[in-house]
Amino acid sequence: MDDPQKNSPFEHYQDALDEHLRFEKLLGLLSAKLVNLPLESIDTEIKESMKLLVDFFEADRCHIGRFEKKTNKIIVTHYYAKEDVATPQISSIGTNSFSFIHNQVVNGERVIFSNPNELPAEAKNDKDELIKMGIKSLFVLPLKIENEVKFALSLSTINKELQWKEHTVQHIKIISDIITNVLSRKIILEENTEKELWSQSILQGMPQIAYVFDSEGKLKRWNENLEKILGYSPEELNNKFVLDFIVEEFKEETMNRFMKVLQDNKEQMVQYELLTKSGETHPYQGSGSLAVINGEKYLIGMAIDISDFKNSQSLVEKQLEEIRELKNQIEAENYYLKEELKKSHSFDEIIGKHETLLHSLYRIEQVAPTDTTVLLEGETGTGKELFARAIHQRSKRKDRPLVVVNCASIPPNLVESELFGHEKGAFTGAVSKQIGKFELTDGATLFLDEVGELPYNIQSKLLRVLQEGTFERVGGKKTIKVDVRIIAATNRILEEEVKKNNFRADLYYRLNVYPVTIAPLRERKSDIPLLVEHFVNKFNNKFGKNVKSVTKKTIQQLQRYSWTGNVRELENIIERAMILSGSSKLNIEKLPSIVNIKNEEETLPLEEYERRYIISVLEKTYWRVDGPNGAAKILDIHPETLRSRMRKLQIKRPN
Repeated sequence: MDDPQKNSPFEHYQDALDEHLRFEKLLGLLSAKLVNLPLESIDTEIKESMKLLVDFFEADRCHIGRFEKKTNKIIVTHYYAKEDVATPQISSIGTNSFSFIHNQVVNGERVIFSNPNELPAEAKNDKDELIKMGIKSLFVLPLKIENEVKFALSLSTINKELQWKEHTVQHIKIISDIITNVLSRKIILEENTEKELWSQSILQGMPQIAYVFDSEGKLKRWNENLEKILGYSPEELNNKFVLDFIVEEFKEETMNRFMKVLQDNKEQMVQYELLTKSGETHPYQGSGSLAVINGEKYLIGMAIDISDFKNSQSLVEKQLEEIRELKNQIEAENYYLKEELKKSHSFDEIIGKHETLLHSLYRIEQVAPTDTTVLLEGETGTGKELFARAIHQRSKRKDRPLVVVNCASIPPNLVESELFGHEKGAFTGAVSKQIGKFELTDGATLFLDEVGELPYNIQSKLLRVLQEGTFERVGGKKTIKVDVRIIAATNRILEEEVKKNNFRADLYYRLNVYPVTIAPLRERKSDIPLLVEHFVNKFNNKFGKNVKSVTKKTIQQLQRYSWTGNVRELENIIERAMILSGSSKLNIEKLPSIVNIKNEEETLPLEEYERRYIISVLEKTYWRVDGPNGAAKILDIHPETLRSRMRKLQIKRPN
């Protein structure tokens, strides 16, 4: 006897709701996976999406085939089957193989059955072949591009018969539109390699409508879809004004977005209703971006029909938001990637042969291939960022950018937003949503320089990311999960900061998993000649000088110096000396007196020596910290870092 609760209306309602939520999740996942893919990634992402379809619809196999008019065949281009499916794979169907299915699809009709015996009498040959192959249920859907069948999508079962319910058919139809867009994008990208610039600009992206307006809003180029939808001839469309196609209530917002593209050079999206020649209206989602061709500005745009999604507006908005976030992330990643490419990333930039340096490099080689958190300890100017780049370039994440954050340079009230992002309206001035550095670095490496300067209230949030890989944006409720490798650096003794309650003990232990100490220059003075040679060559190229040697007296003088600013200070001294040098031999005696060190000062504690050194530089700059003639510029450190050191060393300007 059946369970009376099993088939209750509530049970049916709950099952339907669960399936609807699962489908919305699948739709969002596919939209995110398949948006704006580069050509080389499309096939891989389609294959992964086919697996999602097979799992969701409880099928065993999924095919995508491309219709070739020349041979009148549907050629299989993409295929996925569960591991336990051993049915022979076909490469194509045509008039001699599965002719009934072929003709139905080519004529724009779907083929659907739960058992081959449901096929009509004229499909006898197809039915016999299907039974022979062990196919129990089949759904084949034609995929149209520009109103022509270009592809076909099929789902089939081997292990059981599957009932194709009406809502299942509708779900497959919606997903087929997404796949059609991706396949169309692939065709466009392939064709763009052989077409001129206009064709590339107009047809790139979503396939339904494509257009180009000049800076005055006059229509210059378009695809045939625009003619078919609006009902205008090419002659009527030429030089039409952008608002001539827009329903009145959407004109103001559309024009505002149009002008923003031209003024801000940023992509804009807008929803509007298109007005056809016959007076009909159709809802569309349009986007536009700026292109400069032969010195003239143009808006390159595309639009998709959102009629089918109008009843699911909240879902559409969520997908568009994800697309915008992905676009922002890609743009930010591209920026960091370009910055990375400008910099050298080999041990060639870390100069020296001293055993302490070589030991540090050995430890880097050991830890780099792992995802272990690394803490770089060393004084200001020892080259901690170079070591961080060396770790990143030898890691599994080397193909992604290294994102650098100087914790000392960010105002305390903006640190949380900079690291974790914020939602629109989260605080005064948050006029739009912004992703933070952790979200940007997902899958890559984040270098937190001067981590000891982080405000105490932010340290707990950083600890959570290290432990769980999760956080929320400022003003947000959604938990975001990321995969980020952390390399931290500090010129402080964090253990002492923990004792002073300036730094969390639990965060210190999480960061201190694999510490690497970078020795100060005064502890490896034998490397100074190598460093001097390196910097002389560098500034010879930069300044067009021809310095060929350095006096022995200069080398000895540099080796007697205590180097509070370490390698960075040495580089600055050599740079100044190179600017002043007028011969092929470099002599340090021409440098300012700041280089001359009294021998008795070398016996002072390091912090006291640093304090006096900073005061001497401040006195020379009349206590100006930043600016082109400020102390921070001379010391080659960020002004906020200098202010932090001044607070720690209790340096105050005299009255």
